Amino acid sequence: LEYRIEISFDDAAFGAEKTISIPPTLLISCIGIMDDVSKAITMDLKEPASAIYLVGNTYNELGGSQYYKMLGFTGNDAPRVDPVYGRHLMTILAGTIRKGYVRSCHDCSDGGMAVSLAEMSFAGGFGMDISLIAINQPGNADCMRDHILLFSESNTRFIVEVTDEKKFEAAMKGVPVWKLGHARGDNIFRIYGLEGKTIIETDTARLKSAWQRPFKDL
Repeated sequence: LEYRIEISFDDAAFGAEKTISIPPTLLISCIGIMDDVSKAITMDLKEPASAIYLVGNTYNELGGSQYYKMLGFTGNDAPRVDPVYGRHLMTILAGTIRKGYVRSCHDCSDGGMAVSLAEMSFAGGFGMDISLIAINQPGNADCMRDHILLFSESNTRFIVEVTDEKKFEAAMKGVPVWKLGHARGDNIFRIYGLEGKTIIETDTARLKSAWQRPFKDL
């Protein structure tokens, strides 16, 4: 199913109205082969009380981020790619998924960790209790601020939902992982900052409405 956005405007140079499709955009698609499609997982939370983990390091890389865009900034520290580290992390995570230790998984991209957590939450219909206190990155102290941890768009990071924490942590040995909190049985979405104070509290309905709003305006 393909969606096309068209824009109509007056072309002063030619004295006529023109309609164009959305400007050309570079699209890179990656396709992989799965040995067992039954091992595929989705991003939506599956059950209350399951543990929520962050996989991968976060850096002070807000340059070009959605967070800076909302504030009217551009920034200089754009996310950097480490292909060796990225492949290592994703290979281990993929193996952990194949073992059945992961119930849901979502990458951290536009909007960073905060947006990924919100999308998993309203997609599954469960709230979350999340705390940033558990994140400890020795040698990377400049990232230890609430807004950086939540909205940095550093590469090779994932949010995962697990039910057997011991098996998951053992399978992920050698890869940075932090338990952030757990899913809730209601619709409350809450995040505690590094000082232990509530910095975000809302509900899944408001999150979903905010996510859908741009589409409703088309």
